[in-house]
Amino acid sequence: MRDRKSSRGAYQHPASEESFAWTAFDRAMTEAIYRQHAPFVAGFLARLGVASRYIDDEVIRVFSEVHRRAACAPTAASTKAWVAAVALRIAGRRYHLGKVELAAAEGQASRDPSVDEFLQTLEPELRAIFILFELEAEPSESIAAAFGLTLETVHERLHEGQREFRRAYGVCDAAPARSVEDDGLALPAFVDPVSLV
Repeated sequence: MRDRKSSRGAYQHPASEESFAWTAFDRAMTEAIYRQHAPFVAGFLARLGVASRYIDDEVIRVFSEVHRRAACAPTAASTKAWVAAVALRIAGRRYHLGKVELAAAEGQASRDPSVDEFLQTLEPELRAIFILFELEAEPSESIAAAFGLTLETVHERLHEGQREFRRAYGVCDAAPARSVEDDGLALPAFVDPVSLV
């Protein structure tokens, strides 16, 4: 089977009518969530470690689950954070999303990893939380509500992710200029070793 590449920024696969068990009441809401968040979900799944050839099918699985559970979404969570939590649960059940060690590149003693390589070194839930907070600018309160965690737990995991980031890129382990509690983007306060785009 040929490996299809999914572009994170240009996910344009429409949901087929057979993909969801539509009801008249839920159709417009589910379609709106799909249109708004399908590109994010495709990129999020790829960053979680799902192989590109499975992304299209997994996006449909995620939005089928979103359709079924829309009434159960926590009101304190943003739609993006809640859809990400659903995507993590589905991908975690179907794929091994464990963390990997950064391999030293041959002939390059101190090559900085790409953002995606770095993300693979984090545990799956920490990876998801880190992506949402640091790369997607989701507030920690929304992440906590979406994942069913306390705010303190989210902050602890974000601090752990930031420590791992500093270690991976050799950034001084001094306290950042801003903290997670500021609920802003903390990583840009560090020396920016890579483009986080």
